[in-house]
Amino acid sequence: MSAFTYGEAVFLACEMEKQAIRLYERALVLFRDTPSSQAVCQILAEERSHLAQFEALGKEACSFEQAQLLSAQAAKTLYAGGLMAAQRKGAFESPCALFQYAAGEEEKAIETYSAFAEKLDGDAARAFSTIAGEERRHLEEFQGFIRALEK
Repeated sequence: MSAFTYGEAVFLACEMEKQAIRLYERALVLFRDTPSSQAVCQILAEERSHLAQFEALGKEACSFEQAQLLSAQAAKTLYAGGLMAAQRKGAFESPCALFQYAAGEEEKAIETYSAFAEKLDGDAARAFSTIAGEERRHLEEFQGFIRALEK
């Protein structure tokens, strides 16, 4: 799967962020009064900020069919299996475990966006390079939280 236009690249990135937001919104409901709730709130705020940054890149129209294909690709790429898969992986056992889980998803995002950037040209390649850079900064922030929690 590859995006061919700038608009499709931005749409895919936004869909991946929406996947993350939905997962953490659900987690916040389920894990509201747990030690992980503050970490969920932090990550949710980061993901919402990320979505706003990606939406600010601008959008071009893509067909309904292409939008559906890109949405399906996003669902398989990041946060596959949703909340239940994250819980099975132990993501909500502690704040540190949650940041480790989130960092792993950021690594997948970096790999995905970087691979798309390498395969594409022009605006689409630049969009994915920009998005991969945003994900790297996000990963570094999560790694900082992990180091602080492990002390």
